Amino acid sequence: MERRDVSGFVDAGRSLFSMGMVRESEGNLSTWDGERLRITRSGCRLAGIQDVDVLEGSLDAPPREASSDVALHLARYRELGSGAVAHAHPLGSVPDGWVEGEEHGVYAFAPTLVEAVAEIVRGAREPSA
Repeated sequence: MERRDVSGFVDAGRSLFSMGMVRESEGNLSTWDGERLRITRSGCRLAGIQDVDVLEGSLDAPPREASSDVALHLARYRELGSGAVAHAHPLGSVPDGWVEGEEHGVYAFAPTLVEAVAEIVRGAREPSA
């Protein structure tokens, strides 16, 4: 079996983890090139992404084991086109009493995962208005 290049996912996940933007299996990452959707699987630990953690599909047929936030990723791509989405949980971005299915954390859409991660980090470092 041929190994796929998931280095962009590995780097993005490690960056988010090392900056305290995700813990354990929080957060998720995806890319869409106009044809192929690549997204981290549900329960994946972004600090240690491996080849098996990055699933492939399409907007019309996303992988079944994709992140629980897959619908939000798909909506961004349908609205904005190809690019990358990063979802993280910077301090204070998950409301007390949050339950699965409610909005939480922060999402960033950008041309690449590197840029999406940079946007999340910028947002976490800038003081709220």
